[in-house]
Amino acid sequence: MAEFALGMGSNQENRIRNIIEGIRYLLSRFGMGLFRLSGVYETPPIEGVEGGSFLNCVLVGKFYGHVEELQKICREAEILMGSTVKKNNSSRTLDIDLLFFGDVTRNDEDLTLPHPGIQRRRFVLEPLSDVWHSKIPGLKATPEELINKCSDRSRIVRIYDMPARGCFWEVPS
Repeated sequence: MAEFALGMGSNQENRIRNIIEGIRYLLSRFGMGLFRLSGVYETPPIEGVEGGSFLNCVLVGKFYGHVEELQKICREAEILMGSTVKKNNSSRTLDIDLLFFGDVTRNDEDLTLPHPGIQRRRFVLEPLSDVWHSKIPGLKATPEELINKCSDRSRIVRIYDMPARGCFWEVPS
């Protein structure tokens, strides 16, 4: 069993629905354990990504399996929601990034852990700080410490508060 964190975002169609349906898919898969969800933040696209504003959140949970299995499940959820295989700078129906997986460190063509973008992306750090207060495995700093050092000054607005453990956000229909 390993604790993991996933950064999730969407900037196409019904963004909150895309995220919720992606999470439902993830939680239905074998090996998924207890989880916590951050608040949901609206953020501008950065690093040349096309499309409008993103909704972003972080899911922290326990997984009873190997990191490759979780990575595969995340990719299946993205495809189920209509994301393309090659993301490049295209807009995203659902984008899921594995931020960390226990104390696994890795840097190969299939996966880099911890995720190399954590430290420079407030759209990851802000929601991560809602649900993870310890040092991030492999980074030797807490999300809060990294926010204070982060050069990303993008406007980030929380639009849904952090739900109770094991629950989704209260979203108007």
